[in-house]
Amino acid sequence: QGLRFTMFFVAALATAAFVSVAGVIGFVGLMVPHLARGIAGPLHRQLLPTAAIVGAVLLTVSDMLCRLLLAPQELPVGIVTTSIGAAFVFMLLVRTRKMQR
Repeated sequence: QGLRFTMFFVAALATAAFVSVAGVIGFVGLMVPHLARGIAGPLHRQLLPTAAIVGAVLLTVSDMLCRLLLAPQELPVGIVTTSIGAAFVFMLLVRTRKMQR
């Protein structure tokens, strides 16, 4: 139990450090591989191109939403990517909890 908490804390700290350095758009780099693995499966030969395509599509769609939602003004793209990322992390946590039971 203590090791699990320590590992979770270290992972959360590493994620926070990564996002603080790379910015909220960098958060996409943390969630896209998980999405791509769900689409392409575990084979790295298929995973890498799938992750690149999914990341490009996700950022393009996020940018389009930012430009269209409050036209003629623009939202920062980080708001949309953070919203998507937060929902995705919450979904991962819920799914992991269900698998542990």
